[in-house]
Amino acid sequence: MVQPRLFEFRMGERSPETLVVAAANRDAARLLTAWRDWPQGVLALIGPQGSGKSHIATAWAVEVGARQLSASAGAPDVAAAFADAGGRLVLDDADRGMDQAALWRLLDLARTQRGAVLLTSAKPPSSWPADIPDLRSRLAALPVARLGEPDEALMEVILRRICREQFILLSDDAAKYLAQRLPRTFAAARHWAEALDEDLARGAKPVSLASARRALQKAEAQWAAETVEE
Repeated sequence: MVQPRLFEFRMGERSPETLVVAAANRDAARLLTAWRDWPQGVLALIGPQGSGKSHIATAWAVEVGARQLSASAGAPDVAAAFADAGGRLVLDDADRGMDQAALWRLLDLARTQRGAVLLTSAKPPSSWPADIPDLRSRLAALPVARLGEPDEALMEVILRRICREQFILLSDDAAKYLAQRLPRTFAAARHWAEALDEDLARGAKPVSLASARRALQKAEAQWAAETVEE
């Protein structure tokens, strides 16, 4: 079955991968596609670590011509960045290290100048640090797009992506086997990759079904031990 696509790119090696729309990100995809209708010109994209926030945010940025900034990389000149980008910005890790006055200024610019600002975070904006009363109320009122845990179809895509990032080839049989049996969480996919023996993981040949099964058993044993310790 061919999966529906969120964005399609034709930008060579620099392009983001085509994103698969599944149950975990379908609502977020819908909101991102309707970016011209964001209330106050802002949307918060939140989800657990490894859920693809940066991936989908980059896809949106390429699609609409937005500039990407990182709150954790320092204090950006939000007014200048907003103007240079024509009012279209992505602010990654918006809850980490961002100057509160600068964030308030950015939200105000988006509202008054009909901008489109995408904020990414692992936590909902209502829980971000906000000592400025007006900022606190604005954050609490922001619309939120949530990335949930993956279904089977998306789990297979995530496993392939994790393996590719570690220069691991994953066979089709192994990918399908794991997607059906791993807990449906991004953390489980990462833990399985960590459990995969390095001497079996890297090389010209794809990871076999037998190797994938052994790594799954090792990961399950580790999860069981951690549960007992708790």
